[in-house]
Amino acid sequence: MNTEMLKQRSAVIKAIRAFFDGQGYVEMHTPRLVGIPSQEPHLEPLWTEVLGIDASRHPAALITSPEHALKRLLAAGMDKVYDLGSCFRNGEPWDGTHDPEFLMIEWYRKQANLASLMDETEAMVRAVHGTILPVIFSMPERPFRRLTVTDAWRHYAGIDLIPLLENREAMAAAARAHDQVVNEEDTWDDLYYKIFLSKIEPHVGEEPTFLYRYPASQAGLSLRSADDTRFADRVEFYIGGMELANGFAELSDAAEQRARFQEDVRLRAALHKKTWLLDEPFLKALPGMGEAVGIALGVDRLVMLLTGATSINDVIPFSARERFTH
Repeated sequence: MNTEMLKQRSAVIKAIRAFFDGQGYVEMHTPRLVGIPSQEPHLEPLWTEVLGIDASRHPAALITSPEHALKRLLAAGMDKVYDLGSCFRNGEPWDGTHDPEFLMIEWYRKQANLASLMDETEAMVRAVHGTILPVIFSMPERPFRRLTVTDAWRHYAGIDLIPLLENREAMAAAARAHDQVVNEEDTWDDLYYKIFLSKIEPHVGEEPTFLYRYPASQAGLSLRSADDTRFADRVEFYIGGMELANGFAELSDAAEQRARFQEDVRLRAALHKKTWLLDEPFLKALPGMGEAVGIALGVDRLVMLLTGATSINDVIPFSARERFTH
């Protein structure tokens, strides 16, 4: 256990809180144990059971993100909120960049757009970087790069993504041309990620980069782009070769969000994964949120970057590898 890195971790956490407190955000400690977790098809909650004093039994899960709770707080009248706490995801690789329990800072504010969210994220990372001694990661003086997904595909893979949008056969042909195996059951998104993960993502984080304007099929809980609904107002932040954050210009249309949730349920079922009820309190509250942006950033990965650690296990006091392997 590297106690010096753990002290640096503590300094990073304090600096993050100081930044958001200084920007007028209110820290919220939202529930970690919920009855209805996010149903994102490619994330797995950790399930347990709550026993009532009357012997009743209630399925429960540890959150993969505090997103639903924070958005309900916006809908209830709060303007700027953040949650800095543990999140949990099951079934992820213990590969040095993941742990089933990890620390995440997630923040939301009303009356803002995706560009201002990128500005704020960069300002926070720079502010936190300034608290770390000795300096391991050299922060560039120039503004962080902002790159659309279509520009990234063109630059790193030599592919014009636009003609491939919503065209599975065209995407399959592009995948084969770039040495990817195409299976009959592969969806458009499966094929997209085969190219993206092999040809594009390994290079995006060579310098601090905001990758934004994703295909609409990967919108998550974000708005579709106003000028072209084939895209979504989603952004991911890459730095030091790692993806650190994922953010949205937030969708507040409950009907569209319900349809997306239902599609998530169908996809989980097709993948033979557990499904559960939709989060009706969240859907009911969503229209009250109005115009807002939000982003979630992995604190452990940020600590890795700033301290020069090569494994997440070096910056977590007791990693899963230590807790669960004997």
